[in-house]
Formats: sequence, C-alpha cells, structure tokens
Amino acid sequence: RSWPATPPPPIRAFPPLAPDPAISYPFELDDFQKQAVARLERGECVFVAAHTSAGKTVCAEYAIALARKHCTRAIYTSPIKALSNQKYRDFRDKFGDDVGLITGDLQIGADSSCLIMTTEILRSMLYRGADLIRDIEWVIFDEVHYINDSERGVVWEEVIIMLPDYVNLIFLSATTPNTIEFSDWIGRTKRKPVHVIRTDYRPVPLSHHLYAGQKLHKVMEGKSGFLEKGYKDATMALLPQSLKDQTAAGGKKGSGAKGSAAGARPAAAQRQVKGGRDSGWQVQGNRQNWTSLVKFLEREGLVPTVVFSFSKRKCEEIANMLRTLDLNTAAERNTAHSFAIQTMARLSPIDASLPQVTVTCEMVKRGIGVHHGGLLPILKEMVEILFSRGLVKVLFATETFAMGVNMPAKAVVFNTIRKHDGTQFRVLEPGEYTQMAGRAGRRGLDKVGTVILCCFGDEPPPQHILRNMLTGSGQKLSSQFRLTYNMILNLLRVEDMSVEGMIKRSFSEFATQRALSTNEYPKLLSRGLKTLAKLDEQFEQEADTRIGAEDIEDYFSTCAKLLSTNSKLLKYIVRSAGGTGGGSLVSGRVVLVTSARKNGYVRAPALIVQSPVVSTVTGQVGSSGGSHGSGTSPKDKPLVCYVLLPESYVHPSEESRKAEKAGYLNYIGSSQHRHYAIHEVNAEDVLFVSAVKHRIDSKSLFKETSSSSASRGSSSLKDPFARAMPMGRRLGDDDPFAGFNPRGKNVTKASSEASQTQLADKVISYLMDAEALERKSSLAIMDIRDCVKGVHQGNESLEFRSECGEMELLVADMRRFEAHYHPSLERHYATVERKETLRATVKTLRHLLSNESLQLFPDFLQRKSLLQTLGYVDENDTVCVKGRVACEVNTCEELIVTEMVFEGLLNELEPAEIVAALSSLIFQEKSNDDGIDSELPLSLAECCGQLKAIATKLGAMQRDHGLSIDPEEYCDGSLKFGLVHVVYEWALGVPFSNICELTLVQEGSIVRCITRLDELCREVRNCARVVGNPTLYRKMEAASTAIKRDIVFASSLYVT
Repeated sequence: RSWPATPPPPIRAFPPLAPDPAISYPFELDDFQKQAVARLERGECVFVAAHTSAGKTVCAEYAIALARKHCTRAIYTSPIKALSNQKYRDFRDKFGDDVGLITGDLQIGADSSCLIMTTEILRSMLYRGADLIRDIEWVIFDEVHYINDSERGVVWEEVIIMLPDYVNLIFLSATTPNTIEFSDWIGRTKRKPVHVIRTDYRPVPLSHHLYAGQKLHKVMEGKSGFLEKGYKDATMALLPQSLKDQTAAGGKKGSGAKGSAAGARPAAAQRQVKGGRDSGWQVQGNRQNWTSLVKFLEREGLVPTVVFSFSKRKCEEIANMLRTLDLNTAAERNTAHSFAIQTMARLSPIDASLPQVTVTCEMVKRGIGVHHGGLLPILKEMVEILFSRGLVKVLFATETFAMGVNMPAKAVVFNTIRKHDGTQFRVLEPGEYTQMAGRAGRRGLDKVGTVILCCFGDEPPPQHILRNMLTGSGQKLSSQFRLTYNMILNLLRVEDMSVEGMIKRSFSEFATQRALSTNEYPKLLSRGLKTLAKLDEQFEQEADTRIGAEDIEDYFSTCAKLLSTNSKLLKYIVRSAGGTGGGSLVSGRVVLVTSARKNGYVRAPALIVQSPVVSTVTGQVGSSGGSHGSGTSPKDKPLVCYVLLPESYVHPSEESRKAEKAGYLNYIGSSQHRHYAIHEVNAEDVLFVSAVKHRIDSKSLFKETSSSSASRGSSSLKDPFARAMPMGRRLGDDDPFAGFNPRGKNVTKASSEASQTQLADKVISYLMDAEALERKSSLAIMDIRDCVKGVHQGNESLEFRSECGEMELLVADMRRFEAHYHPSLERHYATVERKETLRATVKTLRHLLSNESLQLFPDFLQRKSLLQTLGYVDENDTVCVKGRVACEVNTCEELIVTEMVFEGLLNELEPAEIVAALSSLIFQEKSNDDGIDSELPLSLAECCGQLKAIATKLGAMQRDHGLSIDPEEYCDGSLKFGLVHVVYEWALGVPFSNICELTLVQEGSIVRCITRLDELCREVRNCARVVGNPTLYRKMEAASTAIKRDIVFASSLYVT
C-alpha cells in the first residue's frame, strides 16, 4: 500500500470542525490549516510542507491543545536549543503555565502537558525508557529539513524509528521536493498513513532584485520565471560611463549585438564563474556602498531587513562601516537602550563592560545589529527580540539565523551568493537560497517580500548561475543515518529494537526495503524452494543407471570451474596481438564454444569466420578487410562463428518467426541434415581452441551493402538473413545459443544465396568432423600458452601460467567423467543447470531478505567486533560495564571518554584540570593556538598527551577491524586543544574578559564550548557512578560547579 495520503481531498470533503474545537482563532484558517486540523481531530499523522510564514505553527498549537483536552502530553522538538527557548516563550504566551522546557542543564515545568526539548533530549528519554513516554499523544517535529544535517540528522531518524506506535506524529517543514517519499518512509516505519499537506503558493510572494547602480532591477517575481530585461538593465547599470557612451553610440549606428552591454564588454562574459576574488561580480562592497544601500532601504521603506553574509568577521566588518548611521527615532532609540540596560543588568559589571557587549548595545540603539555564532548567547537573544519589535532595522546575520530563528523581515539582502561549506567555496544551492530568501515578507504586514542581491562590482553574477539559484528545486530530505558506538550499545541493551532493525528501518535503507516488499520476495523465495524440490525429484527420476545424479552434478561443477578459468585466459588472449590471440582466434579456426547461462548444449564445435580484429562494432558487419568502425578496442568485440547445433535441435515454427528482428546477426540455417547458427560469440564463451584450422573465403559470406539498398530496407525472400532468430529468448526456449549475447548489429545482405550455401556446406562438414573427433577425445586442442607465444616472448605473468596449469587439470578431470561421453548428457546437463540457476536465485533472495544485505551491516559487524575486543560487549552481545559507561556519553567520542575513565586519567587531576582536558573533546573549531603551553600544570599537559595516545590507539584499532579510519585523522578530528588554557583559567575563577584575551576564538564560541562542557561533566559524573568511583563523581560535580558562573551561564531572555 501507499502510506503517504496525497493529494488531500478538497476542504468541503471534510466535516465541519467540531463545535467544541480544542482551540479557537480570531481569524479564518487557510485551507491547508483546516485540512491539518481535521486530520489531527481524527488522530492522524500529518506532514505539513508549507512556505515560510504560511502559518505552520497553527498545526503544532492545535495538537498541543488536543493533548491538554485529552489530558495527555505533546512533545515539541526543535533542532537547536535557541529555537527551543524561543518556542517556550511563544507557547507560554499562548497556553500559559502549562508549558515546560527540558534542556541539558535546565528543567522547567516537567509535568506540563506541553514539553519543549531538543531531539537529542527525546532520544535519551527513549533509550532510558522514561515514564514520560507512556503519556505522549503527539510529537511535533519542527524544521524537518534539519534531518539533512550531516552531524545531527541521524538523531531525527533514531527518534522517529523508536517512538511507540501509539504516538501520533506531526512534521513541519518548508516545501521540499520529496515529501511524498519521506512520508512513505515514515508510514512504512510506523505502519500508519501520513497525510501530506502542502501549500502551492506563498502567502506573501517574493520579488527578487539585483541592486546595481543604486537601483533595484527585478529579475524574478513569484513564479513568473527569470526576467532577462532586469538582468540586462543591471548589467548596463554596472558599466563604466565610457562603456555606456560607447554602447549608446553603437546602438545608434545599428551595430546590433556589438552595441549591447555584452558586446561592449566581451571580457565580462569570459570571466571565471567560480567566484574568485578577481571576479567582477564578487566585489564585497566598501563603506560608501553599504551606506548608500542602507539609506536606500530606509528611503524605500524596505526595513526591517536581514543582510545575510556567510562570515562572522564580515558581518561585524559591515556593521562597523555604518557607525555614523542612526536608523531609529529618538523614541525607538530610548526603548532599545532601555531594553539593553535591562538585559545587561543580568550580568556582572565586569561582564557588562566586555567589548562585544558594549559595541552590540551601542549598535542596537542605532537600529543595527549582528547575529552569528561568535556572539554571546544573551546578546543574540537581545538582538532577536529587538528585531522582532522593529527596533533593529538592519540585521547582519549568518545562515544560522534563517535555520534557527523564526523572525521574518520586510526585505532580505544577500551580500554574496557564495559560501564556504567546510571544504570549498561554492555558489548557494537553490534550497539554501530559498531558505534564507523565505525570511522576506511578513504575513499581514507586507504585500510582497523583497529579496535583493548586491552587485557592487562591475558586473552581476553570471546569468546561468542566477537562473539555477532562483528557479532550481529545493533541497531534498536525505538520510544522514550512520552507526555510532553509543547507538549500538544502547540498542544492544534494549529489548524492543535491535541494531539490524534500526538499520533496516532507516531512511537510507527505505528504497531497498520498499522494493523488497513491493516485489513480494518472500513469496518468490517460497515458490523457488518448492520448484527446486520438484526439480531435485525430477532429476532423480530421470537419471538412469549409466549416469548418476552425483556424477552429472560433479561434472557440472567441474565445467563451471573450467568456464571461470577459461574466461580469464581467453580475455588475456583476446587482448594479445590486437585481439587475435597471437594468431589463434582467426578466420578458419575450429573452436569449441558453450552457452554458459542457457539450458542447451555443454559444448559445440564452431568455426570462426571473423575475428575481433576485423569485426566492426557499429553499423553493418563488414568484410574481413573492413575498417575498425568506431575504434572500439578488440577486447570489446565478439567473434563471428558458424556453430554446429545439437542433433536434437528443433527449428522454430513459422509462428515463432513473426516476432523476429530481420537484419540482426543471429542466423539459423541447415546443411547436410544438421542445423547451424551464425552467432556473435564472446571470447570468454570459447571453451577450447583446437589445433585445426581451415582455409575459407569469409568474403563470400559478407558483402558490403550499398547505402541505397540499406536505406530502402529491401528484404527479398532470397535473403537468408531475413529469417533471423529473435534476439531475446528467455530461459526454456528452444534455441540453446540465445545466450551468446548477440549485440544487435545490423547484418548485411549475403552476396548470393549460392555462395553462402556452398560455404555453409563446407563449414558444416568441417564441424561435423570436429564433432566426431571430440566425441572420441581425439580432437587436437591447442595449448593455450601457444596462443600468446611470440606476443609476450615468454614473459607471461605468473598468474597466467598458474591459470594455464589449472586449465589443463580441469580439462583432464572433465574427460574422466563418464557423463562426458553419455549420449543423454545434454538433457541431464540442462536439468542440472536449471537447478543450479534456481539455487543461485534462491541464494540471492535469501541474501536480500537477510540482514547481510543491509548497506551498513558490514559496518555494524566491524564496530561490534571492536567493542568485543575492547571489552564493551561479550561474545553473547551482552553489554558489559565498559559498554554501560559508554552509553552515558552523548556529547563527544564515547570510546575516548570511556578509556579515559577506565585508565584513570582523571583520578589524580584537580577539577579545573579535568574540565580543561575534557574541553579538547568539545571544542571543534580550527585555531592557531594549541592550548597547551608551558604555564599549564605538568599533570594537565601529561593528561593531554595521554589523551592523544588513547585516540591514536583507538583509531588504529578501528582501522585494524576494517573501518575506513586513519588513526592520525581520527585523533586530530576528535581532539582539539585550542581552548585548554582558556577553560583552565575560567575554572580557576578568572573573569571572562581576561580569558578572552588569551585566545583569538570569539566570545560566543567560548561560551558554547563551556556550556557543552558542562553537559560532558554530568555525563562523566554518571560514568563514575556506573563504575563505582565516588572520588571521580565528587570531582566532576566540583568541576561542573567551577565553570557554571557569570556570563557563560546567564539565563535566557526567553525563559526568565
């Protein structure tokens, strides 16, 4: 069945809302909101994919109201803590005190019917089996596109998979191309339909402009498509005056294209489009440019505005250029100043005098703000609140503002359309651009949202780049699922879910699992096993006393090995001497061929009429002296052979010929009461190369057809190729050589029926003689090593010589079997081949239906093997004490922390030294400081060195267990010591302003590291409890207390 239900029925198909709705609104809901509410009233899951500012929050609010009405609970999950805090304030304003917030270090109203938390917190609750889970009716996943996050997206999949089936799910997201696929995965995972509800339009349409020459040039509006006129006007506006005059003059003279902007500056079209610093469209703008732009925005009534710049440094640099501008009125300035004073009152006088604090407070009074990860959290919240109140008119922000803060603006400005993604600089993807541009336009306030791309250089971005970015499809929801040691250990401890089950239910495995269920592979497997049993029974009944079942099966096995070895050797031969195998595979050579994948003949004599070196690949088959066609290498070209068919061969009926494709190289004829075929034969299907070679005139078989006759498609009754066999016969057809894989080449007309018949009579005589000799084992077989003699001058590889020896043994072994000479060999061999083919199919089906087919199953086995080696789990997959300790660690590399605890690295350290050492596991930014200097205590420096040794050892062990991990890279990626000295001083009580002077790392990054470090301290404290180490337990509590102070842990403005 199809789990996503879409498109939704018209709203009139829904019954009117209940007379006693869970919550009422003072405005009429949009259709998509009504559809979602109706589904929620029925207790159904929904995926709401709506444009930014469309009103998705209504769906979340209604679910919360339903939970309150039903005396159950609703969980609202957000991707980041900042958004959790903001939603806590919003929902408190809506529902009063019945709203709680749970973070790593804070719990407010944990008994409330609505709880707000990050996805990581909910995952921890699920693994612990918290009592809270039993009361949940709804879980709301906001900003679902965050599942694409490479680091944390896996957490979303874990939670969705592990939530009990009785929990109803609500997914809120911007529009994405694959909502149906994602909803199908959720539906199949939870075994319940997910109703997809989408909006087709933005409530506030967007208008996209290029800012050039201090004017806006519209390049797209709504869904109108790209407007070339606006792009050309912008290009003209950026031209120097001299070029404008030249262009105008050229236009008057009627110079056509040469008088256009593009013609006047041909070099512009040829500039590099990668966006290097020397690209004209990548000029960042100076003080004059930005002052003019901001004044333009204010004059045109386009504030509040968010200016996106993809660098923390650039955000502050541009904001500092506007020190002389004041965008607020006197009243607004006083209000902003008062709010800033209230905010700073939460800080100590020393912290309130920090440079970043004073600069930010001075900016917001003038209506200018910055927002990026390097800003102190309390300052970010202050800027957000002032922006939402209209007191910050122009906000310079990084991309995180669009992802984590729900605050629309009247206009959005892009300083640049290039960003560094951690690996390289690149142009924004359409989905990234849409996410940020979507912040433009406030519902109920603006008729249109204005999006502006700055052009401060001498040309706009290349047109094809703009087109793709503005009109391209959004970013798909994609799986970032991966296995972690913490996940494996937690799943080994719970009863309701296995690691294999988690992998199987992941979004990454969804396509495979859906195909398995769609194709009914379990039923096919059952049917295949029954058929295989019948074939075994039939074979036993057919076997007579002269050829036993065991003999023919052993013979088949030997033939299979021979074919495998022969294939390797023949490939080697074909690649020798331009494809003729040192003169062995040439016209007139008698060979024995096979059809390895059909139920026909084991071996058949054949005569080569064209060798690979003269066989064309495209067009019609030419004469032996023809050209090489497209120049394809000989190894890709087949042989053209006369093949003597078995005496039992039955020519197909006229009815069968109606579907034949005339003109293809697959001819069946008869001569001397025997049928023969003219086939293309792959070189690896040649069993033996005999020592017999005949002189034949292959030119009499093929003659180049004139283009006129070919174009007319003439096909007379005299043309023997007009009766060519169908190309694609299935298993069980009469033609045993359909498996020779004809390539679909066009076949030329025979020069004359008489010449072809004479050649056929002669060839069939040769082949019948060879058949008779082969039956007596008297056919002289050419030593395969002679096939390449003279080509490599005795310098064949050792592998080739080894395969030759293996070939000789297999040939001798094959001829010792009684079945080799049995008259009914073909019939029995065909039965065995059908059995083996079916057995291989059954094996494949079993593999597909087993855990071994899972993409991450080998990774799981390798990781589990390492855990067993380290003593985290035993041979019965029971989690040991070390494994239980590792389960407590979620913030960083769990193996390193566990090994630290068990090796006693922290036992002799002081609390300040412990948090300083642990900071290396939390801090992940690049820094020029190594953090370990001579002023640090020797014990702390030694601990850092031991940490490196542990990480390198663990990296080497993972590599030795088959994981693609470089020990040095693992160590460098897991440990960064850039803030060790900073954290150490902070834990000793040094003021924040002083520790900021020890490093170039920005204040916000320091705070983020220390707050996450507090979470790690609690986790290590729990590790100490598990192993029974009270001394370490007390030290970790003291360490946590030492860092929890002042501005680093200032309370959120949204919470208090």
